[in-house]
Amino acid sequence: MVTNMIRIPKLAATADGKFIVTQWGHAASILFRVGDEVIVAPEVNTGLLLMTPSGWGNPMFGRRAQGQLVAEPSGNPASSCRSTVRGAVVAVERDLERGGVSGGRWYCAVRVEALDLTAIAGAREVFSSGWRTASEVDELCRRAAVAPELHGVAVAVACGDSIEQAEAMLQSTSPGRLRFTSRPDASVNSNTGIILPGPWRDERDRVSAAPVAAREAYGHSRIAAGGGGHRVQLSLFGDIALGDE
Repeated sequence: MVTNMIRIPKLAATADGKFIVTQWGHAASILFRVGDEVIVAPEVNTGLLLMTPSGWGNPMFGRRAQGQLVAEPSGNPASSCRSTVRGAVVAVERDLERGGVSGGRWYCAVRVEALDLTAIAGAREVFSSGWRTASEVDELCRRAAVAPELHGVAVAVACGDSIEQAEAMLQSTSPGRLRFTSRPDASVNSNTGIILPGPWRDERDRVSAAPVAAREAYGHSRIAAGGGGHRVQLSLFGDIALGDE
């Protein structure tokens, strides 16, 4: 049974073949937010997988464990007769306003678009490509989200593990959007907690759903789930949306 430590994301397939997150949650350590588009590579069959049912039902995440398909993050067996693997989750795309990536270093490729060449030239000094930490990516997304109002340009951002990977993803990233490589961790499942790094509004935003040792190790982080089964939408900008709907 899935514990209340991790919330399972819900997905929906659109008419044009895209897979969109309709309820936030975690899968293989990745935080999926409402409105995220899940980018799938059909030719890849390892790591975090996306499965669709042959009959009624919604798409869901899965993985292979000892040759058996299991749902992610619950770990429940998934029937290979009923579930079709569409490919591996290789990237996630979301609005810049909901930007945010997992920890570590990322190469961020940035594209600036506008009809005014002068505006583009000025904005390129503000929005440059390069290596960034997760918190620096968050800060870049916050500035890029308001670039149309402040600089008269639209910005697209793609973050990857290498320069080549980020620049390749940038070509298919829409203006006003962030696309980043998925970094799945199969060791994180429904029996373990998730600790999300800040920055958060203040220390009161922390909730104690993870083991004490984990909370002490990450004293300035925020846990992704509340006690007693109550959930809240985590926000990059400090506001807290309603929980379960």
